[in-house]
Amino acid sequence: MSIAAFAAKNSFVEINKTVRENSNGYPFITFINSANKAENVYFSKSQSANFAEGDVITAGVMKNLQIAEVVNNAGETRTKLVGFGESSRLTLADLLS
Repeated sequence: MSIAAFAAKNSFVEINKTVRENSNGYPFITFINSANKAENVYFSKSQSANFAEGDVITAGVMKNLQIAEVVNNAGETRTKLVGFGESSRLTLADLLS
């Protein structure tokens, strides 16, 4: 799904302005909802190579990403930031805007 649809679905109104990394070095973006609750969304494996801690999040960066729900090796569903070519779906709104 588009990041706009993901944000609307979860009432996200802000993000941290830079990429952050966890203790294992995996990059993520922190999304913050209207109740000031944060959710860290990690980049997919292929996108992780393109981002490092401290990278500034711009409109251009966000336009090249979308959200995908993936299942990890343990069978857990995870939300990931992926590039447009990594998902099998696009929203019509994204294509027509």
